[in-house]
Amino acid sequence: MTITSPVESAEQPIERGPAKTRTLSAEAPFVRNAWYVIAARDEFDRTLKQRWVLGEPLCFFEAADGQCVVLDDRCAHRRYPLSCSNLQDDDTIQCKYHGFTYGSDGRCVLVPGGGDPRGIGVRKYPAVQRGPFVWIWTGSDPDNADETLIPWPSDQLDQTEGQFATGYYYNKGNYCLVLENLLDLTHLQFLHGIGGLGFTGAKLEVLKPDQMPSLFAETAVGFVKEWDDELGQFAANSGDDPTVPIRRRTEARVLTPGFACGSEAFVARDSSRPTRLQKVVVPQAITPANAHETHQFWMYWQNVPLPMSAQEWSAVMATIFVDDEEAVERIQQYIDTDSRQGVLEHSTPHDVASLRIRRTLHRLAAAEQK
Repeated sequence: MTITSPVESAEQPIERGPAKTRTLSAEAPFVRNAWYVIAARDEFDRTLKQRWVLGEPLCFFEAADGQCVVLDDRCAHRRYPLSCSNLQDDDTIQCKYHGFTYGSDGRCVLVPGGGDPRGIGVRKYPAVQRGPFVWIWTGSDPDNADETLIPWPSDQLDQTEGQFATGYYYNKGNYCLVLENLLDLTHLQFLHGIGGLGFTGAKLEVLKPDQMPSLFAETAVGFVKEWDDELGQFAANSGDDPTVPIRRRTEARVLTPGFACGSEAFVARDSSRPTRLQKVVVPQAITPANAHETHQFWMYWQNVPLPMSAQEWSAVMATIFVDDEEAVERIQQYIDTDSRQGVLEHSTPHDVASLRIRRTLHRLAAAEQK
């Protein structure tokens, strides 16, 4: 893949005395000191697999004791992919090219011909399961891999009731574009044909740091909208009456560079016409594959059983996310190829959260370079 220089894009200039400010590029650099999802837990088994994360190839598998193992996907000898090599019963990996053998901790344990394996090895990534996913710490110091910083919303997901489904998408766009899309829910009416003017016109309240989980107050961005509506298209999720009058509350949050979560809460405005469906939560793990492509792992949960199997529901959700994939890809294509000077992005009040996450990603990445 050819990687071109990012095109600097900007919102409409804002006058501030003699100077004008512009937004940073929509193509954000990597933030490495964070937890990212590498795979769904059920992808880990006794076969070696590869996935690219932050521009680097990683190899992952399940150890004999059930632990999730993630290693740099290269033999330290001549960089042959470990994912194309042989997993032994004792969890060692024998390189298929020259036979160098590595333990599940990444250390070389055997050099064919009697060479000394000491000092030879590949990086092992801290790996932890949260929800249906496996998260890895990509920061350079594994001692900083604080598991409390994995942003899984356990407090919002009561998995003793309701039902959930999961899925995965590969976006041909920078991860910042994907996060901005998730914070820009006013596109639902136009890109997906859902939501309506009630959603688009509802007042947007940007969430303050003290309204976010305390561990993520300095990195989180989000908004909330609340308005009177009817249950509408959500009625099909639960068999409710779509004309039931409700008070609807929508929240969208990005807690870290690798995690976003949207939620919908419904409260019946007429006690004689209650709704079974009261809450929908959609956590999304966003993992940069490289500067121009992004993994998107998602989960959908609602407080009542799904109207079909989890597999069928995942297929239904796929019809929505495909539109987002196409939009992100088209924007990325313009970032890569449209080098005209003076072409600006004209933003509106509804773009506040999206612009804020863009600035946050650039700030965090810059801080790591100091």
